[in-house]
Amino acid sequence: MHSPTTLIALTAGLAISGTALGQFSVQPQGQLADLPAGTQAVQALGDQLPAVAAQNDFTPAELRRVLLADHSLRVDSNNRLVYICPKAPDDAGDDAQGPDLAGLGIPLDDFLNLSSNPGAPKTLYLDFDGHHSVNNDWGHNIVFPAYNTSGGTGTFTDSEKSDIIKHWIEVAEDYKQFDVNVTTLDPGTAALVKSNSNDQTYGIRCVMTQATGGFGNGIGGVAFLNSFPDNVDNPCFAFNKGLGAGPMTASHEAGHAFGLQHDGLNGQSYHPGSSGGGQSDWGPIMGAPFGRDLVQFSNGDYPGATSSQNDFTVITKFANGVNQYPDDYTNDFFNGEPISPNVPITGVIGDRNDVDVFAMTVGNDDVIIDVTPNADAPNLDVLVQVYKLSPFQLVATIDQDNTPEASDTISLTAGDYAFVVDGTFQPLNNGPVSDFGSTGEYTINLDIAVPPTPITITYPNGVPTEFPEGATTDILINIDPGSHPLDQNELYMLYAFNFSIPLFRVDLVPQGGNDYIATMPAGVCDDSVVFNFTVNALDGTQVIDPPAPNNYNATVTCDMVCLPDVNHDGMVTSADFTAWVAAFNAGDPECDQNEDGSCTAADFTAWVANFNAGCP
Repeated sequence: MHSPTTLIALTAGLAISGTALGQFSVQPQGQLADLPAGTQAVQALGDQLPAVAAQNDFTPAELRRVLLADHSLRVDSNNRLVYICPKAPDDAGDDAQGPDLAGLGIPLDDFLNLSSNPGAPKTLYLDFDGHHSVNNDWGHNIVFPAYNTSGGTGTFTDSEKSDIIKHWIEVAEDYKQFDVNVTTLDPGTAALVKSNSNDQTYGIRCVMTQATGGFGNGIGGVAFLNSFPDNVDNPCFAFNKGLGAGPMTASHEAGHAFGLQHDGLNGQSYHPGSSGGGQSDWGPIMGAPFGRDLVQFSNGDYPGATSSQNDFTVITKFANGVNQYPDDYTNDFFNGEPISPNVPITGVIGDRNDVDVFAMTVGNDDVIIDVTPNADAPNLDVLVQVYKLSPFQLVATIDQDNTPEASDTISLTAGDYAFVVDGTFQPLNNGPVSDFGSTGEYTINLDIAVPPTPITITYPNGVPTEFPEGATTDILINIDPGSHPLDQNELYMLYAFNFSIPLFRVDLVPQGGNDYIATMPAGVCDDSVVFNFTVNALDGTQVIDPPAPNNYNATVTCDMVCLPDVNHDGMVTSADFTAWVAAFNAGDPECDQNEDGSCTAADFTAWVANFNAGCP
């Protein structure tokens, strides 16, 4: 319930000074930055400090320590406490690109109709279309404009719609294991306030907007601490823009509404995120790890932590009325959830003690294991262990560095197996030392690797062993690619006449279907010919037929001319003499019966001899 002694939290962030778009406050607002901090905040609370501490789950000493150590925590005139934080770097919002919407199947026009868990009794409403904040504990009357990155007014651009969807995806992932509906659809005020002690349907509005009327200048977001069960609509505000800062700010502000404090580092109020580059970057949601790839809730067990709050315990405390969902899949190694090859299953790792076990029987197979967090900016860093059940033994562990996924192909002998999905962590500079925050949604897919079907080369008309003299020859080749995509630019024949080096290349010409033609150039009588065929696939597979160092061998046949058959009727008869006389008189080539290159009377004698000898 709201009271004059609850707390406010303001998150650090990239301050984006948006225009008011014609919206104005109707009364002076004052400046949040003027609120007392540190020693002044302790003095402002005075003898009310123990009561404020008790109502916000502090001991008096703890509240005093936090106020003195974290000057972003301030006190307003009603003894509500306010976190005010410095700006994040100006490029913080540009580091993350967000998920590919085309691959998620979310239409752009659904940007204000998204719900992660419809029907849940608790709501985290991401309010992107503007909000009139009045008659609440902020004490102001401001019409905050809609989310705006384009600088225009009126309708949302496609780019803004895409940003809104991506914000929702990331915030929904942060709160995946809780019975909370993260939504962009206005649920109505009644669904956001706890009207009485019996009301179990309530939540928090997070206004995604720009600083307006002086409220929000120079900060990234603001929220009342422990305001989730308030009996009035006390929204939190996120002013940060960019996918590297905006979604995390919304989750961070909602965290304050649940009662979470800041996660700092070595005396700093905010953990800036670990270093290391790539997907190994990490940071706590209640810090300021803008642009980091893996952000998680924390229990402050990393080196240099400034808070030992167990974020999950705080979110699910009695006052919030929020529960973690029951475990979705068993942790029994011998009774795992049956999973079929290539039938993906989606699950959730709810906390560090949760493991999900899936069962599959395999033969002597290569099994493809692919377990991926479902969001582009996940909280879950996946670990997979594979156990053979009889005899019981661990046969494989998949825990990849620099990526939250766990994917591999492993060879298994025949038997029953348990595939165990768990959250893990990667030690980093200023990073996690446990799997505490490694939670969230994943998809597991197991498949049996099918051996690739080989490329097969056949010759429908056979492999030639002879080629005619003086003429080209087409060789018909059939190439069955099997499971390999052929590289059409790298299908060729290599050949040589009389063992010349290097061999010459002739590209195969497609004929339709799997048929190709290789054209052997013309050779000379009695030439020896060697040749082979090379087929390359786009996946790097290469087939040479016949396999090296072998080649196909052939010879060039010599043309057999029947000299006495002068009239070319295929027979040697007396009619050929008449034809020879005509050739002699005309000086035609058929006259040259002794093949001396000239036509003389001697060729008559030669014709007679050839006539008598006949032809083969």
